[in-house]
Amino acid sequence: MKVTPGRRLIGIFLLLGCLFGLLVWFGSLAPAPAVGAYPDDTNLGTNYDAWVGEKASLTGEVVETDPLTIVAEYSAGERIRLRVTGTDLQPAPGDRLTVFGVVKPDRTLHVQTAYIVPSSGYTYMYTVSFIAGLWVLGRLVRTWRIDRQTWSLEPRSTPLRLSNVIRSQNAEDRDA
Repeated sequence: MKVTPGRRLIGIFLLLGCLFGLLVWFGSLAPAPAVGAYPDDTNLGTNYDAWVGEKASLTGEVVETDPLTIVAEYSAGERIRLRVTGTDLQPAPGDRLTVFGVVKPDRTLHVQTAYIVPSSGYTYMYTVSFIAGLWVLGRLVRTWRIDRQTWSLEPRSTPLRLSNVIRSQNAEDRDA
């Protein structure tokens, strides 16, 4: 069977449609602690009392250290404030605390496992991820090309060099 650009486009849209459908389906799943899907800040924020005695997993910003208190945003502008007990961690206000523990009455979470993400951790993560993304994009453009007739990626016979691109741009400017 010959693969034409039209069939390839149909295949791409079909796969993207499946991906979208799976994302919507996954987002509609309810917490199921029996299979490892624990309630999070959204579930605790909307109906805290229903989860008392259950294990939960959430991340929040530390707002107080004595007693250790975190605030987690679960909806646009909606926040839940929880006291965290059973941990020896010493986070600073402003740090992000990720907690897995048992939901107790009076907006308390008894920790089984917790870790601190310093406020600078997110900036570092996004910066490194952005740089890595640029590096991968550069390697992709340098060693692969798009064949517009078959709508496919094909390896370049010789990798593209930045100096060649700059020279060709300068030559076009002089010709104009």
